[in-house]
Amino acid sequence: MDVVMVEQPLLSTLNQLMSVLEEMKKLLNAPTRSYVRDSKAMASTPADVKDYPSSYVFVLDMPGLKSGDIRVQIEEDRRLKH
Repeated sequence: MDVVMVEQPLLSTLNQLMSVLEEMKKLLNAPTRSYVRDSKAMASTPADVKDYPSSYVFVLDMPGLKSGDIRVQIEEDRRLKH
């Protein structure tokens, strides 16, 4: 196996480039401010849940939203997803 000698400035530059790429990846995958704000609002929104034999009814007070603006889905693991 051949050993390649790399000069210190080049190695340092490559290391910095890798760090920049990792930071960009973190920023691109980070949730948006509006998502974080909306998630916090949803988590702090009180809800009444009524359990009927064949359905659930959720009663929420969400100013500024109409009932048609809210979508509820069930994920594969049978948990509710908004």
